[in-house]
Amino acid sequence: MLDERVMERLIRNMNEHIPAKRKSLATMLDEDDPFYEGKDGKHYNVSKDELKKIAACADPWDLDRIKIPILLMTDTNYGDGYWKVIGKTETRLVSRLIDREPEKEDEIILFYPQLNELRRLLPTATNAMYMP
Repeated sequence: MLDERVMERLIRNMNEHIPAKRKSLATMLDEDDPFYEGKDGKHYNVSKDELKKIAACADPWDLDRIKIPILLMTDTNYGDGYWKVIGKTETRLVSRLIDREPEKEDEIILFYPQLNELRRLLPTATNAMYMP
């Protein structure tokens, strides 16, 4: 059995690619070579085409509110294989992208096929985050 410190270290290592700070969609659209910096200090490029795809699905007034990358988080509250996106703006956007109504105004649950679809649509503008 893993002790708590080992488990914390494992999850921290699994999440090193998570952004230290996320930028708004509007900011990234204005950049020539959009990227974010991970907690590991590396730069991760984000496709301009993906950003344009997101902007086309988003409400114009939300471009400053949508943070990139969109975080896809594990959710052990629902069992194995469940992921979620939280935040009103991100939930509304993901709901449009996968064509499914969210469970809550500020949270949408993704099953594995929907997670795959979203990652296929936005491989560089989404990021998986592991939570205990």
